[in-house]
Amino acid sequence: MIRTYWTLALMAVGIAGSITLSSSSSGVAQAQNQNRTGSPGSSSTCNACHNGGNFGASVAISVLDPNSGEEVTEYLPGGQYVLEVAVNHSFGSPLRYGMQATAVLDGSGDNAGTFSNPSANTQLEDVQGLHIFEHNAASQANTFMVDWTAPMGGGDVTVYASGLAAAGSTGTNGDQYAGASLTIPEAQIVVEVGGCTYDFACNYNPEAAFDDGSCEVVSCALQGDLNGDLAVTTSDLLIFLSVFGETL
Repeated sequence: MIRTYWTLALMAVGIAGSITLSSSSSGVAQAQNQNRTGSPGSSSTCNACHNGGNFGASVAISVLDPNSGEEVTEYLPGGQYVLEVAVNHSFGSPLRYGMQATAVLDGSGDNAGTFSNPSANTQLEDVQGLHIFEHNAASQANTFMVDWTAPMGGGDVTVYASGLAAAGSTGTNGDQYAGASLTIPEAQIVVEVGGCTYDFACNYNPEAAFDDGSCEVVSCALQGDLNGDLAVTTSDLLIFLSVFGETL
């Protein structure tokens, strides 16, 4: 199964094991029908309720090739990738982690491609027609993954993500919010064109990237132009006279 890893290294974006996450430990889209990813038109992000924590929270986003696992900087239309959310912290000890993310086309704000095959600690939801990828419970694991099929075209795609690092209490105090976005452009596919690359040929093509063997010099030849300079001059006459009368 090809997987696509978009690494939102939501550094310290967690949720305590029994924490309610504003009554949304099962995911704010699932529990509240809210989009809190920070995308255009979304509701207020999680820091409206969760605060007081100090874990050095941050969010980093990466897109990985499904076969090599290498990070990519552009997407191929219709290509398969994996969106991976890795939750980390720089200090302190958050006990649980959670996140919510979406991918939209820049300009229109429409869904960018599709999500599928979420990892065991994640779920797919829909909020007013916008696809959402989020935790399905307060997670001890610090990574969240989902397959992502890129759109068939449409330009730049931006991923928006919100997350929490939770202290382990049953309330929202002592948690820290972090958010980030990543824009990845559509790959520009260049198709090389072959043609005649010899400038003396009748069908010379200065735009040709490689010679395809099609060169010809007959169709544009000037009668009497013996030296090939595209003009009939004394030089051509001298060439003619130099061989006049000779036989094989």
